[in-house]
Amino acid sequence: MKAGMAGGNSCFDTVLEVAGSFMKKININQLLIIIFFICLCVFVVSASFNKPRVLVLQSYFTDYSWTNDVDEGISKILDKKPYTVRRHYMDTKNHPEEDFKVKAGNTARKVIDEWKPDIILAVDDDAQQYAAKYYINDPRMKIIFAGINGEIAPYGYDQANNVTGIVERKQLQSVKDFYMQIHESQGKTGKIRLITIGDRSGSVLEDEHFIETFDWDPVVLVDSFNVGTFAEWQKAIIEAEGRADFLMLTNYRKIARSEDDKKLVPPEEIIDWTMENSRVPGVGTNGFNVEDGYMMALGVSPYEQGEVAAGMAVDIIDKGISPKDITVQETRQFIVLIRRSGLQKYNIVVPKIYEAFARATNNYFE
Repeated sequence: MKAGMAGGNSCFDTVLEVAGSFMKKININQLLIIIFFICLCVFVVSASFNKPRVLVLQSYFTDYSWTNDVDEGISKILDKKPYTVRRHYMDTKNHPEEDFKVKAGNTARKVIDEWKPDIILAVDDDAQQYAAKYYINDPRMKIIFAGINGEIAPYGYDQANNVTGIVERKQLQSVKDFYMQIHESQGKTGKIRLITIGDRSGSVLEDEHFIETFDWDPVVLVDSFNVGTFAEWQKAIIEAEGRADFLMLTNYRKIARSEDDKKLVPPEEIIDWTMENSRVPGVGTNGFNVEDGYMMALGVSPYEQGEVAAGMAVDIIDKGISPKDITVQETRQFIVLIRRSGLQKYNIVVPKIYEAFARATNNYFE
């Protein structure tokens, strides 16, 4: 027993000797510096942990220009703030299968549950449907939506106390005005016939209600096609000749190669074929229409969607405003994109204001 105690004391003495030797090697100034850096690290970690957390939950992925532009609008506002911002992409545009969407939603909800953001900034409909709506009236977090094409009621947002945002509405009045201006500049009179063409994605189908109920007069909405395969798209384009004076393209990123081959056709291939084979000019309702090769687009501004939603996050975090006291907003801005070669094909000369706007925003393609 004594031997054991002696051995213990020997170890203790050794520790004291080592500690004493270390203390001799540093002076009081060095010790204060060490203590300062330890305190600084603790402060930095604590401050970072206590920063407001914003999760940007995107339905799609960064290979989609709309998503990137919404992100840019969000960054323009949130990069100025001392928040911790995290981004998560569900990638449902590239994987429209229901099973994938459910799994992507489950993964997003796992991220939310583990990271515990103060605000979920959910963009486009799939982010709402498969993830964000499950946190309605959750006292731990607030929800801000952007890019909802239809109504907010299906997600329960109209009855929620912790939700606000901005809905996405196609700028149909601007499209109508453009058709009328071109029709008049060409010396034509009478009704203007219009056919719309898009895929069967959820966002496009949600837009159909607003397209069909919009007051188009003196434009006549002759027909509206929502297709699932490339052959159906081609058929709709060809049959528009003689039936329409203008086309309006919405989205076409969920068009399968065929009934048997469900692989999605690259959007550039769809537009290349359209520009080669369509004898009817048209306008797209999304900026990527022109990026893919189409002649012109009057699209919803993705930057506005991002900036407005991010601004709401700032109001909630910095000003303590409750989401229920922030009015849901609608789209007010649109962007103009022009491809010169496309206009030339149809001998269309656009009013200078459109060209100037497109050039000023770097959206004029030669």
